Amino acid sequence: MAPLFGMGEKKAVKPSAAQQLAALRQQGMDDDSIIMALQSQGYSPDEISDALSGFDQGFQMPQPGRPPMQQPQQSFSYQPPPQQPQQDQLPEDKIEEIAEAIIDEKWTTLVKDINKMVEWKDKVETRLTQIDQELKDMKERFEALHAGVIGKINDYDTNIKDVGVEIKAMEKVFQKILPTFTENVNKLERMMKTK
Repeated sequence: MAPLFGMGEKKAVKPSAAQQLAALRQQGMDDDSIIMALQSQGYSPDEISDALSGFDQGFQMPQPGRPPMQQPQQSFSYQPPPQQPQQDQLPEDKIEEIAEAIIDEKWTTLVKDINKMVEWKDKVETRLTQIDQELKDMKERFEALHAGVIGKINDYDTNIKDVGVEIKAMEKVFQKILPTFTENVNKLERMMKTK
């Protein structure tokens, strides 16, 4: 039959905070680490405080060959270890320094990009000016060519008119000469026949 209310069962005896403190000190741990370890093992702040004051004030670490000397206990108020700043929390001046560095880097990149855009704009403007000049030159050459072609056409037209006048003059000459020429040819033909 099982014992009533757990009577007869052996309970594991929890070592005192002072015993745990002594064991942790022998392992070379500092006070902050010891306090955190004792808190994690379930010891109350009062127990930890009493153990620390009893160990530090009441006992000295035994030296080889000499028993520990007990000293009168003094009151000790437990103070929790100072909280270490979290890894993600930075001092304000450090944050400002990082922010300034980021801004400087971004500003430098922005200035470089703006300089590249200004250089590109200058190149484009130079090229557009060259293209504009080339177009003006082409227009002038075209106008000169056009004027030359028109001049040649006018010359050709004038020459054609002159040729037309000459042909008409020759036609008039032929109109005058042709009857006489025809009559002379007929006379010559008759003369040949009579021989």
